[in-house]
Amino acid sequence: MKINPGAMLFGLKQSKNNQQVKLATPVDAELRLNDELSKLATDTFQKSATPETEPTYTKPLTMSASKIDLSKTIDEAMREKAIALGELYLPGGSVPQAVEKMLSPYDRLMSDISQQQPALADKDWGIAINQSGKLEATGALTDNEKEFLETKLNNSKVLVTAINEFKSSYLKNIVFENNGWGKFNVTKENFADVFDFKEILEASRSDEGFYKTWGYKTSWLKLYDNVLAQLSMNTTRK
Repeated sequence: MKINPGAMLFGLKQSKNNQQVKLATPVDAELRLNDELSKLATDTFQKSATPETEPTYTKPLTMSASKIDLSKTIDEAMREKAIALGELYLPGGSVPQAVEKMLSPYDRLMSDISQQQPALADKDWGIAINQSGKLEATGALTDNEKEFLETKLNNSKVLVTAINEFKSSYLKNIVFENNGWGKFNVTKENFADVFDFKEILEASRSDEGFYKTWGYKTSWLKLYDNVLAQLSMNTTRK
């Protein structure tokens, strides 16, 4: 069989009867090529709408700025903080000293209560200070018991004064503290719901060895632990 080289060159087969297949004209070939290219371009490069993707983090971002007192130098600010920490935690600080002042009038008060209403001495109740500075009896008490205790508490002027000193000093100095007690949210509004001073006094009593060594009836180490425990239980972290 005779093979037509030209037909092989263009990828065409020769007919069985040895007749040549008619080739397309250059114009037809060019039109077909352009048509195929246009289809390819449409399939490959046609821009379609990009589907919106869900954000991976949907929580809104909130940015806030804290007020910074630029009138103070770094040394002044550090000194102010050091003083505040001393007032809160050190044995000679105003907060531990306020607790030290509470113990004697508290013991006298409890002795008086035990004589007049013995059942109240061992009953589970607490002492809080309200926003006006008066002491309140808390816990599962009857109206008569609550009235009796609050009269006794507020008649003890030394105890009232010492608890007010604790509150005032605590709120004043805690603003400089970011650790320890300062991790918790305590304000004048929720102060009464956070601290039970009866629990503080009972938990902070020093033992004989501590008293002989340091001369304090209350231990600032026990005080720190009890205040921290009450903060953890009764309020939230900042």
